[in-house]
Amino acid sequence: MPVLLSVCYNLEEHILRQISVESFKFMADLWNNNNKQWFTDNRRRYEETVRLPLKSLAEALAEPVASILPEFTGKPKMSRINNDIRFSLNKPPYKEHIWISFGKVKGSCADIFVAIGRNGWAAGCGIGAPKQEQLDGWRKNLLEHRDVWRRYAQAAGMGEKIGIYINNSYKKPLFPDIPDDLMQLVQAKSVWLVEIPKTEFNDNPERDFFISI
Repeated sequence: MPVLLSVCYNLEEHILRQISVESFKFMADLWNNNNKQWFTDNRRRYEETVRLPLKSLAEALAEPVASILPEFTGKPKMSRINNDIRFSLNKPPYKEHIWISFGKVKGSCADIFVAIGRNGWAAGCGIGAPKQEQLDGWRKNLLEHRDVWRRYAQAAGMGEKIGIYINNSYKKPLFPDIPDDLMQLVQAKSVWLVEIPKTEFNDNPERDFFISI
């Protein structure tokens, strides 16, 4: 962590466009007005308070993230605001949170990200793969070092300051004698650890991002 902070504090002091309370206000309004006409009328507001600030943050974080994540290509990915509704007509036309991703390149199962939504901003990390064998090494390591995981989880405030989100799970146990508190993690096809959303930055977005992760 000291290395991360050292790299981060060497970033330029000034970011021209920063995430602010107006960014969260836009996402909250979008939550209540998720339709094409409203978004068309508020597109300029989206550009100024959400897309450009996130793009600026992504550019500020690219170099320090690359120094700690070997798989990172140096080009962060930013989610589109539009939902893909081609195969799900019940989806709203626009996403209700926007994220910047620094992983998920070819050959990598890990990712770190920052996202904003109506409830604030949050940083997190995740691991996931479509094929079981791609994560089996991670699962075995988790089981072999379960006490280490438990200590870190408690120290980090898992369940209080940090939430665990599971996406899809194998129904049949992958390993024998999986402890109850690790069952969901081991069985998951993807796992996301996400900080509880906040609406304020103690310093500025790029520095607080590194403090969070």
